[in-house]
Amino acid sequence: MNSYTVGMPPLPPATGGGEPEGARVGAPGAADAQEASAEPQAVPLDFETLYADHFDFVCRSLRLLGVPPEGLEDAAQDVFGVVSRRLAEFVQKASVKTWLFAIVQRTAANQRRSQRRKRDLLEPLSEPIAAPGASPEAHAEAAQAAVLVQTFADGLDEGHRAVLALALIESVPARDVAEALGIPLYTVYSRVRSVREALRSFLAAQEVET
Repeated sequence: MNSYTVGMPPLPPATGGGEPEGARVGAPGAADAQEASAEPQAVPLDFETLYADHFDFVCRSLRLLGVPPEGLEDAAQDVFGVVSRRLAEFVQKASVKTWLFAIVQRTAANQRRSQRRKRDLLEPLSEPIAAPGASPEAHAEAAQAAVLVQTFADGLDEGHRAVLALALIESVPARDVAEALGIPLYTVYSRVRSVREALRSFLAAQEVET
């Protein structure tokens, strides 16, 4: 259920970047040598690679957080505009997905505020990309799953939507989810259980009605 996306537009101009700090001047002591051997030197993130690898994730997350289909491309470009300016701030030990998700959350919130007065009912997630040779039945099932997941997400508050997107759909580890959302680990576990049970009940009810 996590293969939803819009077509990838051209890269936004990268205005950030930044080089890693240079090595300290002078011969390192024993403690420095031990630290260097224990922690490999971080490799700076490449903006174009990050954009290609995580564009789909950004679009899925924006959609699940309430950005309508017609606003996805603009919102995604807003996200990566921020990424290009702040890439040098990324802490190498952090998860790239959770760092991106924090930017996605702010972008989605801004989109919702600007469209609140004129927004109608949300449309389903954009069409899924099916595997090569997928049958018409597979296309139909994927589309139906997309509609159901989006309808379910639309009924959640922002905190539970975030857990749905990160923990259940993207399979981000609970500790990383807790750090990204700024909530205790036990709260993540509690919300995951709650969202999973609610989703099961929702899907069961939909199957009964259809």
